[in-house]
Order: sequence, then C-alpha cells, then structure tokens
Amino acid sequence: MGHKIRKTHHTQSTRILALDVHPRSFGYVVVESPAKLLDWGVRRSYQKTKSHPEVLARERLRPLLKIWKPGAVVTRVGNRRNKDVQSLLRHLKKEAGATAFLPITGTRDYYLGRGKYQRAVEMAARFPEIGWKLPPKRKLGDSEHYLISMFEALAIAVQYRANAIRLNTGSPSSTKKKIRKPFPS
Repeated sequence: MGHKIRKTHHTQSTRILALDVHPRSFGYVVVESPAKLLDWGVRRSYQKTKSHPEVLARERLRPLLKIWKPGAVVTRVGNRRNKDVQSLLRHLKKEAGATAFLPITGTRDYYLGRGKYQRAVEMAARFPEIGWKLPPKRKLGDSEHYLISMFEALAIAVQYRANAIRLNTGSPSSTKKKIRKPFPS
C-alpha cells in the first residue's frame, strides 16, 4: 500500500545553446545533458552592411531559439574590443529576450596550453556524433576553417556544464568569478 520514495541524483537537464561569436558569424551547439548533443552548426551573415549584427541575430539566432527553446544562452566574453562583436553580442542578448543570456569568461583556462585545433580534437573525441565535422589541421598561412567555431562553442558548453556542476556540488574550486552577470545592454 505504501509507495517507497527513492532518492535519486538528478543531473541538471537544462537545454543550453552555446555560441562562439565572431563579427559576421557564430558557431553554436545545443546541449541538453552533459553528454547529449542535440544540434550544432555555424550561422553566417554574408551581407556587409551596417545592420549585419541585427540581421545575424534576427534571421539566424531567432529560429534556433524558437526550435530548441533553451533554458540558457551561453557565450564566452573575453577582451572583445571589436565593435562588430560587441554590437552582435548586444543584438544576441536582445534576441534571447527572456532566456537567460550568460556571458562567461575563463573557458580557455580549462584548456591551458592547447590551441583551438587541439581543443577541437578533444571535443570531437568526446562527442563522436560531431567528430566527422572536424576539419583538417590548418597549415601555416591558411585561414582558420569556419567549423572550428562550432567546436569552440562545444567547448564553451562543456565548460559551462562543468562550472555548474562544481557550483552545485560545493566543490572548493569555486567558479563564481568565471560566470559573469548577464551581459549589459
């Protein structure tokens, strides 16, 4: 007659949209649990107009928000002095609206001493479903392949999850200084 109540350990299953923002594009991944990758890609704006950040946010980010309905939008904000990136971040925050927009810093500390390509290789090994998209290592003088941005977004999502788990478990390595307040308008 009595039902036993079992205590189970619940992992945070909030859907996260992680972005790696560049002046005319952003790499993105949608992650639901620490190991469940739902969607990934790179969105670009080919227009070279004054309103390209607004177009990129409205026409490229809005469908992602509508389809996946993330609980949080996470991006890395470092020393971004480029006006186009700052403008794009403002438009992305505006487009995210009620969704929590969490700019974080310090994600590269986790990968200290490794370049973008090494981080991309690590993410490809960790998530085989995206591994086939890993571009070849660039040669001296070549520009960076646009898909590297997608792997950087995945690294941002993984680091955000690791920080959230550390904060929830009360680990001594507090990451409060790594997670910043929502991006100012």
